[in-house]
Amino acid sequence: MKKNISIIRLLAVFCLFSVFLCGCATKVSTLPKKRVVSQGTKTKVWKSKKESGKFISGPVRYSKLPDQASTLAARRLSVQSQSMRTWRELGPQIRKSIEYVQRNPSGGLALRRNELRLTWGQLRKSLEDLERLLPRLDRNPELLGKYFVWYELQSGAEMTGYYTPVIDASLTKTGPYKYPVYRLPPDLRKARPGQTHPWSEQLRKAYRVENGKILPYHSRRAIDIDKVLAGRGLEVAWLKDPVDLFYMHVQGGGVLRLPDGRLRTAVFSGSNGRSFKGLGSIMLHSGVLKKSQLSREKIKAWLLNNPRQMWELMAKNESYIFFKVTRGQPQAAIGKPLKSMVSLATDPQLIPLGSIVGFRTDIYPKRGQPSRRVNGIGLAQDTGKAIKGTRLDYYIGTGNQFKYPAHHLKKQVPVYLLISKSALRR
Repeated sequence: MKKNISIIRLLAVFCLFSVFLCGCATKVSTLPKKRVVSQGTKTKVWKSKKESGKFISGPVRYSKLPDQASTLAARRLSVQSQSMRTWRELGPQIRKSIEYVQRNPSGGLALRRNELRLTWGQLRKSLEDLERLLPRLDRNPELLGKYFVWYELQSGAEMTGYYTPVIDASLTKTGPYKYPVYRLPPDLRKARPGQTHPWSEQLRKAYRVENGKILPYHSRRAIDIDKVLAGRGLEVAWLKDPVDLFYMHVQGGGVLRLPDGRLRTAVFSGSNGRSFKGLGSIMLHSGVLKKSQLSREKIKAWLLNNPRQMWELMAKNESYIFFKVTRGQPQAAIGKPLKSMVSLATDPQLIPLGSIVGFRTDIYPKRGQPSRRVNGIGLAQDTGKAIKGTRLDYYIGTGNQFKYPAHHLKKQVPVYLLISKSALRR
């Protein structure tokens, strides 16, 4: 019995001693593992605003703004800065986006990213919620912070401008009107959905069959220099300026002013499926112009003064666009007309068509005038071959008076994707 009591006392002493040691043990902090970056690797920096107002590039990913920050961002919005008197004027354009979005399956993914996934149904609900809020926003724009989640694109985006030019044209070849606008050729074919032929992506977009062989469709060089489409009755209009014609291809359409003053619209109807290359990049890498000279005015002047080199340089952009001529307004990628100072061309992989986009930028209305700040809400309604990744193209308007502000907009801007809170609860 005494032996058992001694063993119990010994165990009790051991336990007390153990507790004492645990209480006196020194806490050792765990250091985070050091990130090892191999030499030559480029690293990305989180976005932060400098005193100069410039933004440092960060990761191409979305992050949710805190509610207070969303409310402050909404409070800065100015519908007047977008050349509208009231938020109600945005209603018809929102309805056009809704009509586009509802053509897609509600449960299908409109945006598929690691940090953010959105369905077409959520985009539609967000547009409908914005439409219902419009009558209240003139007095209380902060409601966009209360009822919407603002997802900030941490990298920001490079914003450029575009417009619909009015171009002198004729429906027949006459006098100075000698540069053809072609309709979609009947021998241009596209791969049908589900076809399993191991074609390249280019051939899936457009191809032709010649002597039983499947070939890429004709390049710009073949069409403009070798004249492979001439004489086939494909001309729907004629222009008198070849550089205007090239840029109409870049814009994807234009308004044609006929000799009697009537207006027609050249609407995109297809392409040759070949890769796009910007004319500024072509001229820079060819050594004919310096980077500081790459405005459209200087590019056009150089080309017209060097006609022999002009066709060769333009041919390096192999992409070629075909048009149909109508009496309607220019159409966006959603199949509806654009709205000036509202519509945006985006990369759908990053900002899906139908999205509501908050942004801040500066517009230069005319030469010699100070810039005008725009704190706005845009609608993603258009696309473009040059619009990839973190690039936004802001639609300034229809008419040559918008040429200057469109061509002088190139700015790194903050960008937000707005999704209604009720849509996120779905």
